[in-house]
Amino acid sequence: MLNRYTLYFVIGATLLTACANNPIRSYKNESDRLLQTINSTHQVESVVFGNYKEPDILFFMEYGTYLRMVSNYTPSDWQFYQAQKIVNNWVFSWKNTTSGSITTTTTQMLFNDSITDYEPKGYEKTMLATYRALNHIGSNNWNNARVEIKKMYQTEQAIANYNQALYMKEEADSKKLLANQQQNQIYNSILQKYDFSDINDPQVLVLKNSYQNAFSHYLAGFVFEALNEPSLARPGYLKSGQLSPLSKLPTKSIDNLDSNNTTKPGYANVLIVQEIGHAPQLKSQEVHIPIPIPNRQQMCISYVNLFFPTLVPDKYNNHDISYIIDNIPQNQELFTNFDLMAARSLHDIMPHLIERNITAAVRNIAASTASCTNRNNGGTILNLTSIISGMIFDRADERTWVLLPRKIYLNRVQLPLGKHTFNITIHGRTYSRSLLINQPYQVVDMRIIGNKFFFNT
Repeated sequence: MLNRYTLYFVIGATLLTACANNPIRSYKNESDRLLQTINSTHQVESVVFGNYKEPDILFFMEYGTYLRMVSNYTPSDWQFYQAQKIVNNWVFSWKNTTSGSITTTTTQMLFNDSITDYEPKGYEKTMLATYRALNHIGSNNWNNARVEIKKMYQTEQAIANYNQALYMKEEADSKKLLANQQQNQIYNSILQKYDFSDINDPQVLVLKNSYQNAFSHYLAGFVFEALNEPSLARPGYLKSGQLSPLSKLPTKSIDNLDSNNTTKPGYANVLIVQEIGHAPQLKSQEVHIPIPIPNRQQMCISYVNLFFPTLVPDKYNNHDISYIIDNIPQNQELFTNFDLMAARSLHDIMPHLIERNITAAVRNIAASTASCTNRNNGGTILNLTSIISGMIFDRADERTWVLLPRKIYLNRVQLPLGKHTFNITIHGRTYSRSLLINQPYQVVDMRIIGNKFFFNT
C-alpha cells in the first residue's frame, strides 16, 4: 500500500508540474536547444517557438529578439509589446514611490522562484525598451523610437525605487536571520560552500548598477539628435560616457553637439551597432551540507540541499570582430558587456537567494527531524520523501533572456549618401553586404551568434 506521505508528495509534484510556471523546469536545457537550432538552421520560428502552448514574458522577449535578428521588425515589435505591457504594470507601481509592494509568496520561498511568473532583470527591462526603439528606427519611425526612449528612462527610475525598497527589506531580514542560531549556521555554510568569485569580480562591482547600460543611453542621445533635440541628446551622451568611461565616442558626440558640427551636406550620420554572441545562461548549482540530528536512540544524519544559479557564458563568440566599409577598416568601441551586467544582477539579488535557501533548509531539517524521531512509524519513507522533494523542487531559477547579446560594440561614421560595401570576416568566412545610405541619420545593426551572421539596415 502506498504510504500516505509518499502519496502527498506525488500529488503535490503532479499539481506543481502541471502549472505553467513549472518549479522543476530547466530553462538551461530549453535555451541550449534554442541556441543549437539557431546555429544549425534558419527554421527557428517553427522548430522552437512554435512549441510554446502558453507563452510567457520570457517567450515574448526571446521570440521578439529572433524576429528582429531576421529583420521582421513589425512582428518582432508585437512580441516585445506583449512583454512591455507586463513590464509597464510593474513600472507604474514603482515609478513614483519607494514603498511599493514586494511580494514573495510562501510557496516561492519553500520551493523556488520558478513557481512565480518570470520578472525580467533590471537590464532586461531597459533593453526591452531599447530594442523597441531600434525596431521603430528600422521601420524609419523615429518619433516612436523617441517614445520608447522615454519609457526606458521611466523604467530606470522605477528600478531605482524598487532597488532602494528591496535593499531596506533585505537589511532588516538579514538582522533577523543572523539572530537565529540555526539560520546563522546555515548562512555561514553557504558562505563557505558557494563560489562568489564571479559575482564579486572587480569589473562587476565597478558597475554603477545592474540596469543602466552605455549603449541604451548612447542610442537615446542619437535618437534625440536625429530629431533635432540637442538639449535632450546631450544627457544621453553624458550618461553613456559615465557608464562607459573608457569610450571616446560619447565625449566626441557632445563636442559635436556643442559646436553644432553634427552633419555636413551630402553625408549621413551612421551608427553601427555590433552585437556579438548571447547573454550568459543560468544553471542551477547544487550543494549538500550534512546536518546531524540528535535522537534518543541514535544520531541521524540528514542533508540540506542548497541551490544557487551559476553563470554559463557564451564560449563560442568571445573575440572582438572587426569590419571594413569601402575598404576602410573601422574602429568600434565596447559599450556594454552583458556578462558583467548579468553577474552584477546576480550579485544584487544574492541576499534574496540566500534567504530562500535558508527557508527551504529549515523546512528540510524539520522534516528530517520528524522522520528521525519516527523511525518505526513511517519515518524512513518520510525522510526519503523529504530528500527526494528537496532534490526536485529546491533548484535555482534558470530563466534569463539568453538571446540578448554578450557584448555590444558601437562605431559612428559619416558616410556620403549612396551605396557602400560592407565586409566582415567571422570564423574564417567573409561576408559582404551592400549598404544603402539614404537618410541623414541611420542605424546599421549586425548580430553574430554561433556561426550565423545577421545584418540589418
